[in-house]
Amino acid sequence: MSGFWSNIAEKISRFLVWALGNHPGKLIGTSVGFLLGLLVVTLGFWRTLVLFLFAVLGFVLGKSQDDHEHITAWLERILNKY
Repeated sequence: MSGFWSNIAEKISRFLVWALGNHPGKLIGTSVGFLLGLLVVTLGFWRTLVLFLFAVLGFVLGKSQDDHEHITAWLERILNKY
């Protein structure tokens, strides 16, 4: 029976590599949409929104750390656009 599951896993991984190479936007967009829908169904809209906002905040802080940029300089640049 393990041969069956390893064959299935190999076919799925081959498909995902092909899809990511040929249709990355569709694969990523579908995956994100599925994950957000699953979160809304299991957690509810407001909890999902709070989770999303914290994820965005973590991304912004991590990006500023990676770019060796202070968060205040990033906020000034964003706020000066408006």
